[in-house]
Amino acid sequence: MPDILLFGGIALRKDAVPQLQQVIIRNKKRYSDHPYFPIKYNFRGLETWYKQRGLSILYKQLLHDSRTWRQKIVDESLECEYKIIISCVNIFGQTADRIRQSKEMAVRFCFSNALMRVALLASEYNTSTCDVILDWPEGNMHAPYTDEYRSAYVLGCCELFPEIRYFAGPLKEVGFSESPFFTRMEDSSLLQFSDLVVGATREFIDFCFNKKPINAFGVQLIKSLVPKFRGYPHRIIGRGISVAPPNGTFRDSLFQGMLKLRYGSNIDKNK
Repeated sequence: MPDILLFGGIALRKDAVPQLQQVIIRNKKRYSDHPYFPIKYNFRGLETWYKQRGLSILYKQLLHDSRTWRQKIVDESLECEYKIIISCVNIFGQTADRIRQSKEMAVRFCFSNALMRVALLASEYNTSTCDVILDWPEGNMHAPYTDEYRSAYVLGCCELFPEIRYFAGPLKEVGFSESPFFTRMEDSSLLQFSDLVVGATREFIDFCFNKKPINAFGVQLIKSLVPKFRGYPHRIIGRGISVAPPNGTFRDSLFQGMLKLRYGSNIDKNK
């Protein structure tokens, strides 16, 4: 989706981390006694990682069974306590060049939009500490994330648009660490799980625009994950899936898609 940018993942209490990690490790152990290998939604993207380490046989097994282990991990994760937060931005570029030119600004906005929701969730849970752990940025371009985080931490506003304030206030006042932490997805089971969630969400958005059928694999994963979205049961679109622009056909399409996924038909959003 060249004109739609997704950013997101999961939020969970620190005491809930081991249980979710064990779900992932338990499913990996079905394939190896040493379960510290990466997985992701689009598993083909890891082929080089496995080949470089002489794990081509393991890669082929995981690729062959990718539907099975993705489904099992999602199903078993439902017993764990976590919330899904996705930021979704429609980039209004008319050409590929204009979209590329606006992508860094969109990345900053998309990250800030998600971070605002994490801050609100932390405030709701009355947490004393909060760490933000991010996948290693593409091309080592960390500035969109570190600049936005610094502004949110110190001032409680967006870096490029200071008039956009964080409802939870400056992050330093609600227990956040003074900087985000970066690690590689290949080395973090929780980032790998986040990738499963975001990958499935991407298919759900395709479904909302009639590019995927309702029985598509990722769409059905999201149907299972619905109770885990922030804002469930009544305000998933807007809270669990934060949409920009907040009004218009883009948001309406996601809203109607969620209703159809959950209830099997379109329902007037005002009812």
